Amino acid sequence: ETEASTENTATSSDDIDPDFKAAMDSYEEFFDEYVAIMKKYKENPTDLSILSDYATYMGQYADMIQKLEEWESKDLNTAEAAYYVDVQARITKKLLDVA
Repeated sequence: ETEASTENTATSSDDIDPDFKAAMDSYEEFFDEYVAIMKKYKENPTDLSILSDYATYMGQYADMIQKLEEWESKDLNTAEAAYYVDVQARITKKLLDVA
């Protein structure tokens, strides 16, 4: 009985898998890097070092998207789905700010 109640707690819809949270936080930080590059570009569009920053970023893009897709294929609980939506909303707002 104790084992079953521990299992239920671990899979509660209120719990966010720490690996999932870390992945979503990393995903948001990845887009923070993009926003920083775009702000730097807007401030000084002739700075050629920005091209290097952008190329490095794009080199990491496919890997980041693949990692995200691995989570999208899993069943998310209520808390995880809500956190995913929050992260997506924050990223969208950041992207709109530099558009």
